Amino acid sequence: MEAAESLFAKQGYAGTSLQELADEVGLSRTGIYHYVAGKEEMLAALVRGFTVETADDIRRLAASTEASAYERLREAVINSAERVAIHPQRFRLLLTSEGAFPEALSAQYLKARRDTLHALTDLVSQSISEGACRPVDPELAAFSLLGTSNWVAFWYPRKDGLGSKSPREVAEYLADIALGGLLDDRKMVDGGQGVPHVLGLLRDDLNRLEHMLDNA
Repeated sequence: MEAAESLFAKQGYAGTSLQELADEVGLSRTGIYHYVAGKEEMLAALVRGFTVETADDIRRLAASTEASAYERLREAVINSAERVAIHPQRFRLLLTSEGAFPEALSAQYLKARRDTLHALTDLVSQSISEGACRPVDPELAAFSLLGTSNWVAFWYPRKDGLGSKSPREVAEYLADIALGGLLDDRKMVDGGQGVPHVLGLLRDDLNRLEHMLDNA
């Protein structure tokens, strides 16, 4: 898997032969067929081991009732960012190679991405209904959270101080920053006063009520 990821990243999926993959891991071309049927199988494994796993994880959290919606939303963002931080090259490879995916794999890849967005949107919506998050547009918020997680692939790890943090530490730090903008202000600060402040709270409550009615 690591050899395929490295070669595909350097040469592109179309530009890498099965013989080169065999050479990279010290096997003959015949020997490698004991492990994989061809390049397409390796590419499919890379996709399933990243995109599909992410979708499955967030769907699981969206369907769970073992913790509050916000706790599950935070876990989803952390897990997603951590997976990217552990395999930044693989994530970049998938982005640059998606146009070369065989038709069946492309359909699986696109479905996993849609499922990820829908499940994360559902978690944001649950957090709004729960009262933990402000009544924002759930899908736009989900896009924002995914963008925060995915961007890790383009700067982590680094040689400066951030490079000393583990993928999990980086993921938790980013999740708390990204989710901080969604938290209900009344859960974070205490001291707003006056008519404008109260009117603002009432508008938020009305927006949240409309959201709950729309999703009832």
